[in-house]
Amino acid sequence: MIGATVATSCVAAASWQLASASSVFDQKSRASGMDEPLVDERTTSAIQTCLDARSDALMRGDRQAFVATIDQRNPTWRRIQGDVLDLSARGGWGPAAVYSPVRLQEKPLGYVKAFLEVSPSRGMAPAERTAWVFSRQVDGTVLHAEPTNDELGMRQTTPIGSVVLSHYDWDADIIDRVAAVAQTAWARVSSIIVMPETIRPIISLNPTYAAHSGLRGFSTWAAYLPGSLNTVLLRSLESFGAGPVPISETEDTRLLIPLTHELTHLANDCILSIVKIPHWMSEGLAEYVADNFRTREFALAVASNRQWSLDKASEIIEWGSDVSRGYTANDVSLAYAHASHGTRYFMERFGIARFWELARDFASSRRWSESFQTVTGVSWSDFGADWFRWSKGIFAEGLTAKGSGVGA
Repeated sequence: MIGATVATSCVAAASWQLASASSVFDQKSRASGMDEPLVDERTTSAIQTCLDARSDALMRGDRQAFVATIDQRNPTWRRIQGDVLDLSARGGWGPAAVYSPVRLQEKPLGYVKAFLEVSPSRGMAPAERTAWVFSRQVDGTVLHAEPTNDELGMRQTTPIGSVVLSHYDWDADIIDRVAAVAQTAWARVSSIIVMPETIRPIISLNPTYAAHSGLRGFSTWAAYLPGSLNTVLLRSLESFGAGPVPISETEDTRLLIPLTHELTHLANDCILSIVKIPHWMSEGLAEYVADNFRTREFALAVASNRQWSLDKASEIIEWGSDVSRGYTANDVSLAYAHASHGTRYFMERFGIARFWELARDFASSRRWSESFQTVTGVSWSDFGADWFRWSKGIFAEGLTAKGSGVGA
């Protein structure tokens, strides 16, 4: 699975995204904003009690108290929340934040979606917002929950513009927002990678962790499964899996870069099997198209003489999740920064037509150095040395970051 994850992501919107999508996103954000008053005071109070108990349990590392706030009927949900507790116990979750419900939305089968403001600590202004689901209990309390697959029912497919959405009734109220994100992302991909008009990507929208096995990772926002050719998996905009967003950002914009990245993998796979080319090319292309260069990370690496070869970046991307290799999340993120800048340099020097020519030649020959020399007329070692010099040059010139965010 090739996925874009929260663990290494802090997305920044670039000019093409804001120019093409901001008016749609702003309109949708206002239409579904948090300025509507809460009307169900009893449920609001019950949710706040649950949230406070959860935060307190996380802060104290009290597993029993934490589990008591979680709806236990969904095995995948139980596991995900167990991961949250374990991460918090290892010090990776950070200080307990303060969650406050500011709007409620009734959902089927006794569920309620709560839109929450998230503050770093009491007395501080909210820094983020998010949406969580709770299940009502017979005694008037609520539990933090996700609906089960049976409760979600059957999937539907809805063609909208250049894409097809696969979704549940549960997400019917956000379909137009998802369509705006998906069409903006696909337009970006299609503007750089020439695709047959017959290719119409399917965006599989998933409101829960159990909705698709490819999105059961704790922090995965979007994913493309190599070989599926036409489907990209995406978190629902208003779900626990989509995570919190800064107050100044919209959920739509947050998911735009990961979706563009994964749709690039889809386009790549339609042209040439993604598994037949080096990781720095496949991931570098996806970051290049998404305009997500992680320039600050790369510039710091260049400045501290920590620049790797593209072969090393490919190795880290491939093995980063293997604990035996000892690579950290920061290493993986930096490898993606190398891949995106390596791709950028290749594109500036040889162009995208030569990029695909190289990919096809290597897929056929399986001899990288020979293919690179044949297609570009430059040896792989000389290209690497040239790329090192180019990288130091753009750093010395104080290159303005085009996208310091991260998506895997």
